[in-house]
Amino acid sequence: MQITADEDWLIDDSKTLEQAALIDPWNVLIVDDEPDIHQVTRLALGSVQFLGRPLNLLSCYSGHEAVEFLASRDDVALILLDVVMESEEAGLRTARLVREQLGNHRVRIILRTGQPGAAPEREVIESYDINDYKAKTELTRDKLYTAVLGTLRSYRDIMLIEQQRQMLEANRRGLLKVVDASSTIFRLQSMQQFAQGVLEQLQALLFFEQEALYVVVNGAVSAVERDQGMTVLYATGGYADLRGKPLAEADLSRFGPAIDLAIRQGSSVFGHDHFVGFFHSPHGAANLLIIDGPVALSNADRELVELFCRNVAIAFDNLIQHEETDLTQRDIIHRLAEVVETHGQAPGQHNRRVTLLAGLLAEELGWKAHEIAQLQAAVPLYDIGKAAIADAVLRKPATLDEAERHIMETHAALGRDLMGKAGNRTLQLAARIAHQHHERWDGTGYPQGLAGEAIDPAARIVALLDVYDALGHARVHRPPWPREDVLEALRLGRASQFDPAVVDAFFKVLPRVEAIAAQWPDAAYLH
Repeated sequence: MQITADEDWLIDDSKTLEQAALIDPWNVLIVDDEPDIHQVTRLALGSVQFLGRPLNLLSCYSGHEAVEFLASRDDVALILLDVVMESEEAGLRTARLVREQLGNHRVRIILRTGQPGAAPEREVIESYDINDYKAKTELTRDKLYTAVLGTLRSYRDIMLIEQQRQMLEANRRGLLKVVDASSTIFRLQSMQQFAQGVLEQLQALLFFEQEALYVVVNGAVSAVERDQGMTVLYATGGYADLRGKPLAEADLSRFGPAIDLAIRQGSSVFGHDHFVGFFHSPHGAANLLIIDGPVALSNADRELVELFCRNVAIAFDNLIQHEETDLTQRDIIHRLAEVVETHGQAPGQHNRRVTLLAGLLAEELGWKAHEIAQLQAAVPLYDIGKAAIADAVLRKPATLDEAERHIMETHAALGRDLMGKAGNRTLQLAARIAHQHHERWDGTGYPQGLAGEAIDPAARIVALLDVYDALGHARVHRPPWPREDVLEALRLGRASQFDPAVVDAFFKVLPRVEAIAAQWPDAAYLH
């Protein structure tokens, strides 16, 4: 390897190096059977930083040793891999084992060889999953620096995509829990019936017939102001007249210290002649069960009561939010969609417009009301797969090259994968739309090449509206199209790119389409 005299990019400040050593480094593995190559590589790269992080240079002296090392490490960012070591194809074999046997597709691989003729570059690049191929004689210090940092940047992008996928998966699981929770609430006709049912079940559970009150805590209430912040939702026996009234109207002074303690410590209190059960749901709703009379419970029974109280709190919270569930879910979906829009190249109100217009076209096409409602709940997530696409591709202010276009096209399958396993029908529909909204009526779309009626009807609607709205608004790589050019593109796409029935419905309601679009402009909507 040749070393040039240009050292402008080296870090000479010893204090900077000491600080860099405390930062999580980029692990770079040198695999070569010549010790001199290791020494020269360390000399060339030992002081290099990328994005403020130093390089941690590791060494293996054969392909076999490298495979064993990588089998126990998944934090290596880059391998500088010699071709000819214990055999003429040791490096090539190592590269294949890393990808296929170890399943490591994140680590970047730069092949280096002192004998270029032994492994022709074109054949190697075509046959092996590597990221660069260099002859050792051409690797000056500057060229090695350029190759290494460029490859580390690629590794960084891959890891960011992986992190975004994990975050989206975590968000998806959380969203599924919210959706699934709406199907498990107690199906009672009123809050008083709910409270009555709770008291009856608790009394049956504990085998007592003492008088009881179910108290709703209105917001965050301190012990000092408890009487003003609590309402008796339901009561039995001699307390029945307090139903629906403030707790302050009840003469419950002997329960006061226990109520204060329950609120202060956020847990149930067992007194010698009474019980104050404190229920606090994950969403913040708090309630009290006040039992007037001795409650003699074993430790096991107390644990059972606490479990019951926690479950009741969750059920109460679900019941309170039942009428808000649909609105809340839609708001969550829209906000998640806005995150994707902000991340991607379609900022503004693109997603909202497509959602509203999808309902309009579905209505024109004769869809039923509940089908339209489900469609509009699912549409905001149709481009969620773009959240896993690197910014370098998604926000590129120029036409994408072939490789970048391939990466971009994966967002359809990524969107399907993020939501496809959901049990909720709305998310299943969203997964189909995400997966199929780039299919074409004539079968030349992606990712499956579906044609005609094989494409989900919802995806056919979104396919047209996505194009319509995108062309009419500015993107990072182009200005908006004129209105007539946009409409002409849709006409030309009839029966080739778009479902003819969807195109016809669109033009039948075009004035209403443009009125809705005008209500939600990015900056200025072209007409």
